Formats: sequence, structure tokens, C-alpha cells
Amino acid sequence: LASGDRILDLMQTVPMIRDCENAVALPPLEGGIRFENVSFSYERGRLVLDNLNLEVRPGQRVAVVGPSGGGKSTLANLLQRFYDPDAGRVLVDGHDIRTCKLETLRSQTSIVLQDSVLFAVSARENIRLGADGANEADVLAAAQLANAHEFLMRMPQGYDTVLGERGATLSGGQRQRIAIARAALRKAPIVILDEPVTGLDGQNESEVMAALDRLSAGRTTLLISHDLKAAKQADLIVYLAQGRVVERGTHQELMALGGEYAATYIMQTAPDSAPDKESYYAVET
Repeated sequence: LASGDRILDLMQTVPMIRDCENAVALPPLEGGIRFENVSFSYERGRLVLDNLNLEVRPGQRVAVVGPSGGGKSTLANLLQRFYDPDAGRVLVDGHDIRTCKLETLRSQTSIVLQDSVLFAVSARENIRLGADGANEADVLAAAQLANAHEFLMRMPQGYDTVLGERGATLSGGQRQRIAIARAALRKAPIVILDEPVTGLDGQNESEVMAALDRLSAGRTTLLISHDLKAAKQADLIVYLAQGRVVERGTHQELMALGGEYAATYIMQTAPDSAPDKESYYAVET
């Protein structure tokens, strides 16, 4: 009875973020993204984003890097409209997302997180999550794109093998490759990658990065990462600090600039670098 009460409370909760009265359905997106003068705070008086402007062209790969707490993951949260900005606008293909139906926005976005959620069902069902209409050929193609097919075929029941809760029976790299296959199956025009290789060893990181390259090909991609080596090949790198874009450009342009990005990259790639990459961001450069 107590559990039932909690379920009822949850079901009756009215979301803070919901469709406006005259919300319109988004058409198939090309993937253009624009943050216009966006400010946002989780707590009153503590800005996470401060009058931020950023434009991402359709099909462009953009890496958002910088110190912890700089607002990187907040960009992804605002883009999916988990929150609304305090000021400014977020637009996709010129549409203010506050005027669009949430379902048509989120269905056109694929996400790979640092700790993607897997369930205690078969590998096939985990891949098909969010793409129920996918057939077997689609599932196999997505798994192959994600470098997951080989290890899945070695499992006791192949794609029908039931995974442990939260993917406990898999390695970190295997969990990420299933998450990438899930994202690929959605065939969304916008892809968000939030720290997708953090904590992986060299071999797993290499396989996951290769899969991510295939996943993001031809799609608008927002890569959020502390690891500047993962961001190096992006079409545009944005260095975010204290809620503002302080540097932007290609890897070569930012290295030539000799600013915060260059200092952090040199620190991370130095031969005697410490293994904890995230700790570098605690140091002012």
C-alpha cells in the first residue's frame, strides 16, 4: 500500500516543463542549433550560463570543453528542454523549442551519457529501447556500427542474453557500445555525447571512439568532454568557463592562440601527466 501511494504521487505530479497551450509539432530536423543570449541558474543568484551565444550548423561536430561547473552539461539539458532558460532562447532549425511539442523535439535527439542506463532485459531489448518499430536487420546494423556485434555474439544466448541490472554483467566499454547502438537505431539528426569515454581503458576507449565517429557522421553532434584528446577532431571546439564561451575554434586555431585550451591540452598530454584527467580542471590555467 505504501508503494502504491508513492506511485500515485508520482503519476499525479505535474511536470514543470510541458507543452505550451499552442505547441506545434516539429518537422523532420536538419539539425541547426542556436543558443541566443542564454542565461540559466539552478539556484537563484548563481548563474551557470551567463548570456551565452553559440551556433551549431546542421551536420557540424562541436566539442564543448572546459572546467567542471562551467555549464557544459547544462547546454545539453536545455537543448532537450529538461529546463527552460531564465533569459534568452534555444532554437533548433529556427524554432524556439519552448513553442514545440516535447515529443517531436526529444524523438529527434539521441544521447550517449557517461553512465547510460541499461535494464535487466535482453541485449536486443536494450538496443531497441526508444525505437520499438525497429526490425532485426536494423538492430544488427546498429550493433555493428557500435562495435557491439562481436561481443554480443560471444554471449551465452547472443542478442537474447539477459543483462544484469544497469548492465552489471558487462564491462564499461561494452555498456557504452550498447548505448551507442541504441542511439544509432533512433537515426536522430541531433546527437549528444556527454563524457562518453570517461573511465574507459585504452582499448575500450579506442573502440568506443571509433563507434562514436560512425554514429556522428552526417549528424549534428554536441560532444561534452573533459578529455581534450576526444575533442581534438571536432569541427569546432568551444571552451566554456564560468558560463561563458571564452575561446572557440579548431584544435589547431586554439593551440596557436595559446590560451586556456592550449594550456590544458598540453597538461593533459604531457608524458608525466597524472591519470586523473578531471583533476587538471581544478587548476587555473
